Amino acid sequence: MEQQDLQTIIEHVSKNVKWVIPDSIRTDHATHMVVQQQGSEFTFLFFETASPLFMGSVEEQIAAYNALNYVEAKCVAKVVMSAENATQAATNLISSLNRYHSGQLAPKGQADAETNPEYTDN
Repeated sequence: MEQQDLQTIIEHVSKNVKWVIPDSIRTDHATHMVVQQQGSEFTFLFFETASPLFMGSVEEQIAAYNALNYVEAKCVAKVVMSAENATQAATNLISSLNRYHSGQLAPKGQADAETNPEYTDN
């Protein structure tokens, strides 16, 4: 069997995925995300901003904050995905957000609880 035939067979035979998340993996929280695109790849950069610690009266804290030139955002993760995988990930994220918002708003009596009907997975 030629390499091309084997590759074609492997690509078309579905297999279950066993998702493994090691205990050693870090969990970071992101407050910002930057998306860059180059060719058919998308790079997702996740950042966390940390509020500086201010001391003194409210007025002194406001003055110290106003004196800052910038607030630092630390990159906590960088993920590169193909256009196809990025599209699927975005679709799954929007579907999950719609389910979340439906669950949050439906008990309050709101019938249409989707975040943006334009992006539903219907």
